[in-house]
Amino acid sequence: MRAGAVCPECGSTRTPVKEKMNGQDTMDLICVDCNHIGWWTSFHPKKDEKDS
Repeated sequence: MRAGAVCPECGSTRTPVKEKMNGQDTMDLICVDCNHIGWWTSFHPKKDEKDS
């Protein structure tokens, strides 16, 4: 599970679940709120880049 993950579709910060097919981890995550399925890197929170 990915602590601090953010769903790129709905913005949920609830921990997504791993997708498995035939018992194998697909490296995808599933949002528990909107069921969006995406590569685990897409669930990383975006860093705020502010110009100083």
